Amino acid sequence: MISEFVRIQAEGYVLCLMVGAAMGIVGVVFGGLRKLLRSGKIVTWFCDIALWLVLSVAIIALNYICCGGRIRLYIFLGFFSGFLITFYTINWVASKMADYILYRKSKD
Repeated sequence: MISEFVRIQAEGYVLCLMVGAAMGIVGVVFGGLRKLLRSGKIVTWFCDIALWLVLSVAIIALNYICCGGRIRLYIFLGFFSGFLITFYTINWVASKMADYILYRKSKD
């Protein structure tokens, strides 16, 4: 039998893994939009800060939901492993697609 405490931690890890993957997807989409807009440095700087603020609020909110605000190692391992899985699987595909779309757009 698995204890209640271990089950709650495992569920928290899986939830953090999924949120980390979602954050990776948001980062990929944001990178594609930034390439598409090709705006100035100030707008890019502002958008980067806004993205990291949104992601930070998501991490803090999930930490509060999972552990009542207590900092646990498995939470950070879940976030980073989910983000890395997304980065190494989806990022290169999305980057190639964005480059292809931008190339086709520039030809028109």
